[in-house]
Amino acid sequence: MLFVNLMTLKAGLSREQINEAAQRRARWKYPPELKLVAEYWVQGSPNIIAIIEADHAGEILQAIYAWNDAFDIQTHPVLSVEDGLRALQQVGIVRRRGRRPKSLRGTA
Repeated sequence: MLFVNLMTLKAGLSREQINEAAQRRARWKYPPELKLVAEYWVQGSPNIIAIIEADHAGEILQAIYAWNDAFDIQTHPVLSVEDGLRALQQVGIVRRRGRRPKSLRGTA
């Protein structure tokens, strides 16, 4: 499963606390049971967007627990566009008309 973490620095942190959190984040490694798909540091809010693949949400929750002191973190399950369109087709919300998009050709 894919998950997205939206991480926003907590309000009221001092400059020193923000710098320490950034340095700690730069050194931090994801646990082996998690596969990092992408991570972006944003000039705005949220400050970090991470896309992670995991078998269970609990693995992600355990990993982000270390960051609760510095970040407000939202974790959401997500789908790729292809998987989302396929799911919508399966429940009849999106109908197949004419040719299928190239990204969906060859799939059930």
